[in-house]
Amino acid sequence: MRRRILGAALALWVLFPVRTPALEHQEFLWVITNRSATVYLLGSIHVLRSADYPLAKVFDQAFDQASQVVFEVKAEDLSSPETANYILKRAKYATGDSIRQHISADTYRLLQDYRTSTGANFSDQFCPWYLAALIVGQETQRAGYSEDLGVDQHYAREARSRGKQVRALETATFQIDLFADTPEAQQERELRELLLDSGAVAQSAGDLVEFWKTGNVAELDKTLGKMRTDEADSYRRFFSDRNNRWVAQIESYLNLNTTTLVIGGAGHFVAQDGVVALLRNKGLLVQQLPKLFSRFVNGRQLADGAISLDFEPITGHRHALEATGNVVAWQPIHNFISSASTTNYVDLAARDLPQRFYRLKILDALGWASPRARSMH
Repeated sequence: MRRRILGAALALWVLFPVRTPALEHQEFLWVITNRSATVYLLGSIHVLRSADYPLAKVFDQAFDQASQVVFEVKAEDLSSPETANYILKRAKYATGDSIRQHISADTYRLLQDYRTSTGANFSDQFCPWYLAALIVGQETQRAGYSEDLGVDQHYAREARSRGKQVRALETATFQIDLFADTPEAQQERELRELLLDSGAVAQSAGDLVEFWKTGNVAELDKTLGKMRTDEADSYRRFFSDRNNRWVAQIESYLNLNTTTLVIGGAGHFVAQDGVVALLRNKGLLVQQLPKLFSRFVNGRQLADGAISLDFEPITGHRHALEATGNVVAWQPIHNFISSASTTNYVDLAARDLPQRFYRLKILDALGWASPRARSMH
């Protein structure tokens, strides 16, 4: 049951000072770039605790650079009255029917025991999939987790406050149907396993958050591997099919002359049939970013017309500072291996030019650094 709880949490929202330059680990953040566009892929956790904040600085850097942010579902879609009504439509049995007619007497006894021990007032008119969602929500909340603190909700609020364009990969009704269309026998089996060990929810959530915070892609993939083997149909519906649909949408963002941040459940970006692997199979260079990546911090024109640039590179890695006058033909003007947390370079050639654009790249295995060009003049 524990792997099922982790799998569902990975797949969907629950219905429920001195900067250290050392590279500690990589984050659940990848980047794809071409001449005109940059797409970041942020693997999110849908419920977090206040203790899990602040989020990694590199997430904020990607968000800052993005002119549009793409979520699994738009926040206003999730919270709309239409969605609430649709949940009840799919979650409740018709008048005169109840869950007692759809699950075994023993499973119903376990449900009664849970309601008695926790004080939960779950209606018998709710279907097993929705009761399971309510229990997962209650147990994670009891452990201090909140959907409002999830990565998705955090950046949805930031996007609204800063006026960024928002898109969605899916609709709320689509995600509700994923649960509601699960075969009834499987719904009961999953509800029963959850009722037999509801205490595992908090532990599973803790494991998931730990994998995510430490960038442990392999461990997360291992967790999903159990679901792929033991619950192949559910894995296909919740992950494989959706991953393929997402890839087509993500590819379209590379045709836009802008920077896009795509935020989806972390489980969608790992494994051989995950979004990252599928994009790489199409010949795209998709690189996972470190906890920090190099970026510009200041640029100013000197009295003689030269440009002084300050940037924060990751120490020990090869960098190239590139410049252009038209944002098309880029030329390297400074290659270096950084040994300091802040580096300065003065572009003397800028004295004789009407305008100048700059970008900073990492040349070794870490890949692209701060893709947004910095303009001067």
